[in-house]
Amino acid sequence: MSRLLERRDAAGVRAGLERAGLEPPHGFIRQVDRRYDLAVHLDHLLRPLDARDDFRIGHGKGADERWVLLERLPWDSAFFGRGVARLHACVDPRGPTPPRADTGAAVAAIGAALALAAQHGIDYVFGTVDARDLPGIRSLCASGFELIETRCHYHLALADWQGDRHPARLATPADMPSLARAARDTVNPFDRFHADPAIPPEDADRLMETWVRASIAGGFADATLVPDVASPEAFCTVRYHREHWQGWGLRLAQPVLSVVAPRHRGWYVRLIAEVNHHLRGIGAEHAFLVTQATNNAVIRSWEKLGYQYGKAEHVFRRLLR
Repeated sequence: MSRLLERRDAAGVRAGLERAGLEPPHGFIRQVDRRYDLAVHLDHLLRPLDARDDFRIGHGKGADERWVLLERLPWDSAFFGRGVARLHACVDPRGPTPPRADTGAAVAAIGAALALAAQHGIDYVFGTVDARDLPGIRSLCASGFELIETRCHYHLALADWQGDRHPARLATPADMPSLARAARDTVNPFDRFHADPAIPPEDADRLMETWVRASIAGGFADATLVPDVASPEAFCTVRYHREHWQGWGLRLAQPVLSVVAPRHRGWYVRLIAEVNHHLRGIGAEHAFLVTQATNNAVIRSWEKLGYQYGKAEHVFRRLLR
């Protein structure tokens, strides 16, 4: 075993990841430039990391060589008060892994990376896997990971979209108390934080509250839309992703986190409609969203507004202590 970027040329590692057949994150949207999207993804996976956070390794030789992309997440670790890491991928640098391939080498490599992480205080590791990546799913299951969440991605072309208007506005700092309360008290038991018995419910609630506060005042989002009332208890945060519009060849934006308290029953579909109008107003051509496969009400709302299914992925987690 060796650190992935210690004994290997960075360009060679990048070429190996390209050969491995990693999917571009937004490749489910046909209009996105896949080469650019993958390049951005690889830039992120191979960016310089603090030595305390870097558990990217190479393991095995020849046909058994596998590369594991694992890193500590400083923000998550500080928030939850434990060592949290993300497993991005385990790949064969020679080429894509066939669906029915043996996963023994991958399991051995993942085990080595987890052991290294555990030696440096990591005790909580999660990762997402595309639902089509059968070898990846088997590798994580054989490595002791548990399924925590299944997500669906939907998307919509905004150019010709038409929808009703509703009284909504951008959130302000004065709205934070009511929105934070709604985020804390309106629980989705199937999101990966509330669904995971290893995360105390009060921490999951606190995370939702932190996200909405940071979305309005801390740069987590580019905009947050709310019903145009005093002390609203419903919201949808939005990221524009403008820095990638030219490279993608598509002005793609993302509604991120939505909460609708009982007081605003019926407002979810209205908020998403208003988000669509808002995105068109700032020049976006396309939007995508993510939710749990169990969230039938949200998926029905999206389909009512014209959103189409894009892809599914699973979230797995393993505890190291």
